[in-house]
Amino acid sequence: MPPHLHRAAVATALLLALTACKEDVKPVEEIRPVRYTVAGQDQSHGVRSFSGEVRARQESRLAFRVAGKVVEKRVNSGDSVQKGQVLAVLDASDYQLDSQAKQAQVAAAQANLAQQEADLKRYRELLTQNFISTAQVERQQTAVQSARASLQQAQAALSASRNQANYTQLLADTNGIVSDITLEPGQVVAAGQVVARLAAAGEREVLIQVPENAVAAFRNASAFQVQLWADRQNLPATLRELSADADPATRTYAARLQLQNTPADIRLGMTATVLANLPGTQKSGIRLPLSAVLDQQGKHYVWVIDPKTQKVGRKAVTVDAPDSQGISIQSGLQGGEKVVTAGVHLLRDGQRVSLLAQ
Repeated sequence: MPPHLHRAAVATALLLALTACKEDVKPVEEIRPVRYTVAGQDQSHGVRSFSGEVRARQESRLAFRVAGKVVEKRVNSGDSVQKGQVLAVLDASDYQLDSQAKQAQVAAAQANLAQQEADLKRYRELLTQNFISTAQVERQQTAVQSARASLQQAQAALSASRNQANYTQLLADTNGIVSDITLEPGQVVAAGQVVARLAAAGEREVLIQVPENAVAAFRNASAFQVQLWADRQNLPATLRELSADADPATRTYAARLQLQNTPADIRLGMTATVLANLPGTQKSGIRLPLSAVLDQQGKHYVWVIDPKTQKVGRKAVTVDAPDSQGISIQSGLQGGEKVVTAGVHLLRDGQRVSLLAQ
């Protein structure tokens, strides 16, 4: 075969091989993981959910009653303590010196009182012998009374000084758990500065924040259920306290619900959901998180997952006015459909997805 024909044959073979390889390469299909919810699942009319956390019935904000430098920290956050246990200690040198000075003043006042009483005794003997007048004795009696008052004043000052020295120890005022402590050795603290929080042992409650548009209905709720996120326990509860003043930052009202039965394994800070049966809140439609709704050109859509193909499809829906807890779907969605709740702006019609745990 002539050389030029051989080269042409080789080139043709390579071109065919490359074309075949190109046809065999298929693009990798992108599978996006998504979070989802089931439309209408665990939904009942008049029931509204609020997120909260487990707190102690009694919580103390602890502070030193005197200023000083921290020399010892004896507990950490999460430690269990007993009533009267020392949590932290300040440098007491100055307060001990002051107590010594006050002790010396008491000793001086005692000596002065003893001297004045001895003089009064002698004056009375001299009066019986008519060597001095009655007025001199009365003046000495006044001097004795003044010396006695000075002694009482010095003793009170000594007691106050000793109290100041004792206040250099931060004590637990009840049995409980140190939920927070914000001091370290070497730190200088002021009198009254909160340095620790103590959650008293005993009853546990759930603290939630109620939006202002639900306060009146929340106060008149017929029943409350607390669901712990850790183990999905449902616990009956009663409303113990609803703040009359809104938080200046969040504009919500703090509410505390008392658990009727406190599980032994419940811990402070656990995440909880409060389900409240609110009067006058019955609304038709399906409730979804705000993150599940896609707004495009004034219209509202949700991504529905096909259970057979695991692909998403966009569906137009009609929505009600949203609130802090979510949004109601008035039409376009059926109960039981799986709806994507996060990343709705990153999906496209027909895209395959993988479901993350709810």
